[in-house]
Amino acid sequence: MGTWGMALGVLSGGSDARATEPAAFVVAVDPGHGGTNLGAHGPRPRLYEKDVTLQLARRTQEVASLQSSGPRLKIVLCRDRDVLVPIRARARCAAEVGADLFVSLHTNAVPAWKEKGGAHGFDLFVLDANAVREEAAVAAADPAKGADQIARVRAAHRVYLSARLAHDAAAVLRAHLVGALGSDADRGLREGGALLDVLRGADAPAILVEVGFLDHPEEGLRLGTESGREPLAQALVAAFQELAHRRASGIQASAPTTSSL
Repeated sequence: MGTWGMALGVLSGGSDARATEPAAFVVAVDPGHGGTNLGAHGPRPRLYEKDVTLQLARRTQEVASLQSSGPRLKIVLCRDRDVLVPIRARARCAAEVGADLFVSLHTNAVPAWKEKGGAHGFDLFVLDANAVREEAAVAAADPAKGADQIARVRAAHRVYLSARLAHDAAAVLRAHLVGALGSDADRGLREGGALLDVLRGADAPAILVEVGFLDHPEEGLRLGTESGREPLAQALVAAFQELAHRRASGIQASAPTTSSL
């Protein structure tokens, strides 16, 4: 697959800007839900997913802004207040700012037919092979490209490349979250298996992270506090820094990829 630096150069259109000027590594962070869409409910009154994700995203942005060494990070929030943002607008946020990575933050909850509090830990999700093929077909069929076959092939290639980089980035995020929360909190990296429409159309490697179970009696209460969210914010920023370093130094991507992509 090549290096993060080479691959992101392709995604940015092959510009030499990155080689002459160290650009910031831009991460579009999407706090899930918002407004009338409360998301999961916590173990105490008025503890909602929409608030936890927004507070975590804000703290992640703040932690990144305080970094004084290493590659420069820029965190853009796709929702910066308690409003309902349409799914497609969240992905467009990443595309509009030219993000190097799109991360949608959520909290989990067990299905209604299962006993609440019966699960804990974090999950990471990327689009599965079928969804990637669908996205590539949509990109190649964009009417704006007219009859330009080369442009259509390039558009499809960008989608496949972003999907492979998403696996790499998710592996890095997973490792840092394990470091912060412990291996017993690791529920794995999965393709599909969640409502992943938010990852479509981001024009960047895209990952959905379920940072924990809000309905768990202990984990949910932790997620509802600043101190409980702090390890998550620190781990996310550390992962973004590692990915920024990979881009800057051209480190070979090492995460497993799906052969059918």
